[in-house]
Amino acid sequence: MKIQVQCRHGGEPRTFRLGERWLHVISVLDRVAENSLQRFRLLVADGREFVLRHDPDSGDWRLARVHARRA
Repeated sequence: MKIQVQCRHGGEPRTFRLGERWLHVISVLDRVAENSLQRFRLLVADGREFVLRHDPDSGDWRLARVHARRA
């Protein structure tokens, strides 16, 4: 799913839009380069983890995965 992302200086996601709601990133848990893409595993304020993929060539961001809230 293509999404809108606002980044910090250096290209890390700061907030992203899911539906009508903006989610604030508390922590970048992992950042990996996959071929020409970047993958970010993020923790948001409500405890869920999201995996976002970014294509630097096109500028597109996509939601790749959502994990349940942490206990």
